[in-house]
Amino acid sequence: MASIKDSKALPETVSDPIASSDTSVDDDQQASDTENRQDTHKRQHWRYGVLFQATVVGLCAFAAPGLWNAMQSVGAGGQQTPFLVMAGNAVLFSLMTITCLTSSVLINRIGLRWTMCLGTTGYALYSAALYQNNRYGTQWFIYVGSAACGITAGWFWAAEGSIMLSYPRAASRGRYLAYWLAYRNSGAILGGAINLGFNATGSRLGKLDWRTYIVFVVLQCLGPGVALLLAPAKKVQRSDGTRPKQLETLPDAVELKATFRLMLRKEFLLIIPYLCYVTWSLPYIGSYMTLYFSVRSRALASLITAVAQVLSTFVMGTFLDWKRLSINQRAKYGFLGMMTLSGGIWVWAIVIQHKYQSKKPALDWVDDGFGEGWALYVFQQIEFALTYNFGYWLIGWLAKAPVEVIRYAAVARGVEAAGQCIASGISSTKTPPIVSAGIILALWGVAFVPAYFVVRNVGVVHVGAEGFPVQRGDNDSGSDTPHREVKM
Repeated sequence: MASIKDSKALPETVSDPIASSDTSVDDDQQASDTENRQDTHKRQHWRYGVLFQATVVGLCAFAAPGLWNAMQSVGAGGQQTPFLVMAGNAVLFSLMTITCLTSSVLINRIGLRWTMCLGTTGYALYSAALYQNNRYGTQWFIYVGSAACGITAGWFWAAEGSIMLSYPRAASRGRYLAYWLAYRNSGAILGGAINLGFNATGSRLGKLDWRTYIVFVVLQCLGPGVALLLAPAKKVQRSDGTRPKQLETLPDAVELKATFRLMLRKEFLLIIPYLCYVTWSLPYIGSYMTLYFSVRSRALASLITAVAQVLSTFVMGTFLDWKRLSINQRAKYGFLGMMTLSGGIWVWAIVIQHKYQSKKPALDWVDDGFGEGWALYVFQQIEFALTYNFGYWLIGWLAKAPVEVIRYAAVARGVEAAGQCIASGISSTKTPPIVSAGIILALWGVAFVPAYFVVRNVGVVHVGAEGFPVQRGDNDSGSDTPHREVKM
């Protein structure tokens, strides 16, 4: 897919507090951006700024996956046992894999705004299914709600990722990703507060109060309306006066062919184990919390982990945009530090699981031994947030043309969903939790080295769509040779 000529940007723009500190742009980039500017006396409206678009995406993430995450973070959607919900989640993520991989076709046809709107519609059905099961024992609705959520969430995941990778400038992408994920985690913070408020007296193993789900359903119904606040892509403008490049519409078959061709690139094949690893742990840690901790301990965990994820992703995002190190150094140091922490957490998990295997605990926050197991869960959620944030940042550098940002977001989320589908299937069975923890540690080992081969070339070979020259041809990315080394 070839990008058509950029719309002309306006010189007088609203200030962007996230990107305002990005002053070190090299001469080549400034020369390229000059082509996107045009003098005019009309002031650009704040509604078309990147910050506003990121805020809308964040609010959608708050209402849809953020609250979904809040339910999952108490363990298995707040149910007494994880097995039915994990079976439903396996259905959810199997369908999400398909819709993620093909979502670039939908975005190509109806645009990012309407794709986001449709993508938020299934989450309320999922929460309604949990309510029905919690209060009345209805099981079939779990599968229907999971299927509806899986189909629509695939569109949502691809659209939100495309916006957050393509709208900000590369120099501020790390902080924008943290800003967006902060909204998603804020949904989990509010959800955690709701969970704790309704379930503070639940000192034994069990399920959440059914009233918890009513609040979630109401809030998630706001998602489609919020998504419509997004500006048309052709009107979006960055704080420096440039616009994200606009893309022409392609036939569906051509778009799918280009998407699947991208999946065969060496750099993408090398990060597939990492993308699987990122979300593989979520079903396990949800089951872990359900099996070993009281209702109110689970509710407290959903609140504390959300706050911890917001703080940790902001630290990571700030580091990834830190100008004192080259982009290549930030990529390598960030990856090595993060993966070292991850490996330590999963070794810790196996130690704890071995201890729990001999005698299954039922821990409340007043019990001895509560701290070591509960703290492990918090660190597991922090580890997920860091690896997830870094994964998005990484694929933003792999794109060689603006359209590839959309395709990379789609296929990356498809791989993540496929991994989570398999992991949910495992967690829906009586497989010992220590086996699941061992699989995650093994996957960490498999993912580490191949992903590093890609990470070490960020900023040198992999310089993102803005670092490559205008591409030749309609559907491919042209040369593999970068235009310049990134110095931002």
